[in-house]
Amino acid sequence: MIFFLKSNGGNVYKLTNNTWPITPPYYQGRFTNGPNWFDRLNASSKSNYAYGGATTDNNFVKGYTKLNLVLVPGIRQQIASYFNDTLNTTINFNRTVYILWAGGNDFIANSSITVSSLTNSFMNSVRDLLKFGAKNILIFNQAPIQVYPYFSRQNLSATYTALTLQINNALQASLNSTRNNYTNVSIQTFDLNALVTKVVANQSYPFANNVSKCWDNVNLTTVALLCSDPTTYVFIDSIHMTTPVHQLIADAVTPLLTYTYTYTYNGCSKMNLSLN
Repeated sequence: MIFFLKSNGGNVYKLTNNTWPITPPYYQGRFTNGPNWFDRLNASSKSNYAYGGATTDNNFVKGYTKLNLVLVPGIRQQIASYFNDTLNTTINFNRTVYILWAGGNDFIANSSITVSSLTNSFMNSVRDLLKFGAKNILIFNQAPIQVYPYFSRQNLSATYTALTLQINNALQASLNSTRNNYTNVSIQTFDLNALVTKVVANQSYPFANNVSKCWDNVNLTTVALLCSDPTTYVFIDSIHMTTPVHQLIADAVTPLLTYTYTYTYNGCSKMNLSLN
């Protein structure tokens, strides 16, 4: 599995010389209080190109971390790094899955961008992977940004709800078109939006607080601990989730990585092929 994400599995920590996120309380350089969702995925081989704060493409909107002081590679730049790293490598594309998640940070960095321009920027990365030879791609749709503390405090819930819906509809339309042109490629969508919506609505999930953040990054050296037990919270800070939520994501993603799906004009047929 190859990850190109806006999440962080320790790469930001390395990039900032082990200074961000502040560890502890953050867990081993991750933007959460314990292992994140891709730490939890069971696979024989995982390559992580993800950086917290990443946008879809730095040539579209630049992404930063460490309170907007350090530039990080966008998703498209992460993919370019992967291409460079594998120049002399023989890749079994049938047993390699590429996982992409980005978009929210683009709006944090530049709220004036349009849905169509964001979708096209994201799809550039998908097209890059397809040209490279990818056969299995898993894409996270946009989470309901209106429920995250960073956005909810702005009292623009209806605006952000509509925006998220527009983004996901535009992304799905683009992916459907791409599937029609690449019928021998599995391009799946993980409905992160639905999962986070259910978690925040507290439907069968034991979180005491699904609104507030547990920690607050006050400055470059201080994290204010606003709660005593992060495991009872959905959000660890303004834009990141706690480890229990990451576990729920891992649990939901795992079945999608057990099989590939061949899309045809007649529908979708399951193939029993492990993507470890």
